[in-house]
Amino acid sequence: MLPDINALTYVNKVQEYRPGMSYMVEAFATWCPPCRGMIPHLAKIPTKYPNVYLVSVSEEDVATVEGFASRISHMKEYNVACDTNKEVRSLMEKNNCKGIPAAFLFNKDGELVWSGHPASNECEEHLSKLNSL
Repeated sequence: MLPDINALTYVNKVQEYRPGMSYMVEAFATWCPPCRGMIPHLAKIPTKYPNVYLVSVSEEDVATVEGFASRISHMKEYNVACDTNKEVRSLMEKNNCKGIPAAFLFNKDGELVWSGHPASNECEEHLSKLNSL
């Protein structure tokens, strides 16, 4: 089930949710080199898939994530939040996800339709499908 995106603590919010949008929730950490490598890719998603609401979420404290995001220009292109209520942690545990970066794609009804690595071809295929719905 879709985590409550309103329960997240946003450090950067550039895209507003519109009713009927699909969602991409991406789990990351500031200390994770593969997560850092995903940042330029994620920055393209709001423009490429405007009907998909993207939020990149870290379990780290707000000051750490805010400081990191403020120094990375690409992170100003998409929503970044902290998982202060453990919404995304719960999602990861329920889906037996043990590593980051990890992406979870939800349709407009809030149903999980795919999870995996955000740089995979499968992720792109699902984003394209969700964007056209």
